[in-house]
Amino acid sequence: DEDQTKYYFETDTLLDPSSMITKGSYENKLFFDFTKYASAKGKIASGYQNEMKSTEDEARKEELTKILMDMSADISVKREEISVKYPELFIGRLYKAMLEVVAIDAPEDLGKDEAREYQYMWLRNHYWDNVDMSEDGLVRSPVFHGKLSYYMDNFMPPIPDTAILMTDALMNKIEKGGSDIQYKYTLQYLLDYFQKSKYMCFDKPLHHIAQNYYCEGKAYWSDSAFKDKMCTEAGKMAPTLCDVIAPDMNMPDTSFKRTVRMSEITTPVTVLIFWDINCGHCKKEMPIVSQYYDSANKEQVQIYAVYTQGDWEGWKERIKDEEFKFINVGAAFGIDQFRKNYNIKTTPQIYVLDKDKKIKFKKIAAKDIKSTVNFLLEEQGIIEKKEEKTEAN
Repeated sequence: DEDQTKYYFETDTLLDPSSMITKGSYENKLFFDFTKYASAKGKIASGYQNEMKSTEDEARKEELTKILMDMSADISVKREEISVKYPELFIGRLYKAMLEVVAIDAPEDLGKDEAREYQYMWLRNHYWDNVDMSEDGLVRSPVFHGKLSYYMDNFMPPIPDTAILMTDALMNKIEKGGSDIQYKYTLQYLLDYFQKSKYMCFDKPLHHIAQNYYCEGKAYWSDSAFKDKMCTEAGKMAPTLCDVIAPDMNMPDTSFKRTVRMSEITTPVTVLIFWDINCGHCKKEMPIVSQYYDSANKEQVQIYAVYTQGDWEGWKERIKDEEFKFINVGAAFGIDQFRKNYNIKTTPQIYVLDKDKKIKFKKIAAKDIKSTVNFLLEEQGIIEKKEEKTEAN
């Protein structure tokens, strides 16, 4: 019931934390008392750390390591005591959020890998147990950001569907907790995280956030212009998300007398490429593509290469000079909406499709075509998986 808006501090001219006194706020007194305690421990620890750097005595190093670990544990215990004794105060909630969740032991009947997975899943599911999802103030401290960053970097696997499940689970948990500021901060953090992610197909969780949070009005703080932008971008992404059937194309070949429909390709894997004869990167990548195709099993993989510009004579000449033997088609006569469907802004763009023409890999380098194609062939049981080589004992 203390009026937390009326308090003051006293200190000396050296601004020494050990001489700081607070009046009018018991919560701030708790904070400064703990800070003094931790600071005193830190000064002692600093001496031990300096000794550890200078000594060559391994036994003494082990002893110092244990002392430092014990001192760190003492500070954690002190912090936990405050969180337990004062759960109604912000400092109690803050210090509880700083506590590490320790994994439980896995069942004894599990193997080593299964036990590791069990503990990983348990930690992932209980990671937020010590965080009060109703406390807005946590976002104003470094603690919430640190926990969120660690969670994404250490518990988020490079699997887009799992990323979506984890995103929804966390947002639902915060929504139930009731902190609007946590909800806003987390959604904005996740949007930025997926926009910057280098993982394959992580535009899928990005599309999910745009479509299911911004377009649905759950990002209530966003103005109409930003919401419209997000929805527009989500619409552009939708046709080429991983596990979506690639938009079909029916384009003329170099003869301009017949068209080739991509969906009629019958090989188990199709490599789709968008390229341009004047694109500098294409000039480096396309010979690698051609070299791969010349050595590939044509019953297992076909390449559907789409020329995106309009220099038809230059295109035909390049194909002839480079001896590109795969399927070559061009976006002639304006009969195909490939730019809209595939949102082509740069070239080359390389997609790898399975037997159902679902997008499995996208925007890869030419050198990675072989490994991704083989992965899909192995997945379909067409070729045997290569056993990892192990050294003989």
